[in-house]
Amino acid sequence: MDVLKRITPARVVPLSLAFCTGLFAVLALMGCGGTTSTPSASTLPSASQTGPLSGSVGVFAYEDAIIPQILGPFQKANPDLTVRKAAFSTNDEAVAKLRAGFKADVLHVCVEETPRMVRLGLLQPLDTSRISEWAKVIPSVRKLGGVVVNGKVYMVPTSGGTGGLLYNPKVIPGGVASWKALFEDPALKGKITLEDMPATGIPIAALALGYEDPFHLTDADLQKVQDYLIAHKDQLRTFFTGDANFVNLYKSGEIAAGFAWHDYAVTLAREGLPAKYVVPEEGALAWICGFGISSESANLDNAYGLVNYYNSAPPEAWYAKNYTYWVFNSDAPSLLPPKLVKSIGLDRPEQLQQAIPLVIPDNYDAWLRVWQAFKKG
Repeated sequence: MDVLKRITPARVVPLSLAFCTGLFAVLALMGCGGTTSTPSASTLPSASQTGPLSGSVGVFAYEDAIIPQILGPFQKANPDLTVRKAAFSTNDEAVAKLRAGFKADVLHVCVEETPRMVRLGLLQPLDTSRISEWAKVIPSVRKLGGVVVNGKVYMVPTSGGTGGLLYNPKVIPGGVASWKALFEDPALKGKITLEDMPATGIPIAALALGYEDPFHLTDADLQKVQDYLIAHKDQLRTFFTGDANFVNLYKSGEIAAGFAWHDYAVTLAREGLPAKYVVPEEGALAWICGFGISSESANLDNAYGLVNYYNSAPPEAWYAKNYTYWVFNSDAPSLLPPKLVKSIGLDRPEQLQQAIPLVIPDNYDAWLRVWQAFKKG
């Protein structure tokens, strides 16, 4: 990663109570009225405002956004539209390719990356009057930094989640309650994993050290974090580099605890494996992603049509059911089984109230140096 611009101008704050209240008001719909089954992918609508689209549209996204279960129904509803699909694995990869001239109309983007992409001229402001269900996006989420940059909307948020602690209760019956314990509990020596990404590894170490704002760290702060990570490196069994990698390490018994995204516990439970996900005492991290339109788009009608599709309730409900993501279209909960609320963890509001949105700080180059020193130390 190169030097990135952070979302928030002053400091990271927990997701607002207004956000939590808005989300839980929507979630309340899950417990009353509406259908109790999530529609299959074959029933997802095209979400087109003007009828079937024609011509072409290009989408550049994480792989889970362009799988057949999601894009197939959109393509079936728009048979005269050619959908060009390309996947990336990291935002850095996406930015590098776009800067090198790769062309796409619709871009998958997360709130911590939007300011950088705006600064580099890769995204165009959205005309929310063309987002057919903009009013159905939870109001507090519509106002988040990264959704809005310099007073303009650049992305439609469609999914999110938290990053906290996950452990095997059979191996660690006493549990793990804090980031500090993850790094310091002798019982976890050689048993933990961390994501191989400084944007998550450094802030959780900072939280373990007692920092309240883990994303805005001075050089002196970063030196303390580096020393702390190296001093406790014997806790680490290995790093993980993605969802499947984490799950495989856990299934093999190579790891027993570590940083994890909230959906990992549900994935493991579905495979019959014991796994406990907890919000650490110091707080969890949070991610929120969605879709924007490239500044180079030559197919605006089709681009808005595809963004509208991603923002519609059925695709979001599919993601909630199959990937256990948070979703933000207020109609989506009526398509979900009420018991899904508990399995995802949305019945535990502290997960949202304590969540700290991911931020890419101005001095991220220094973060990279710290992370490399840790890995070599």
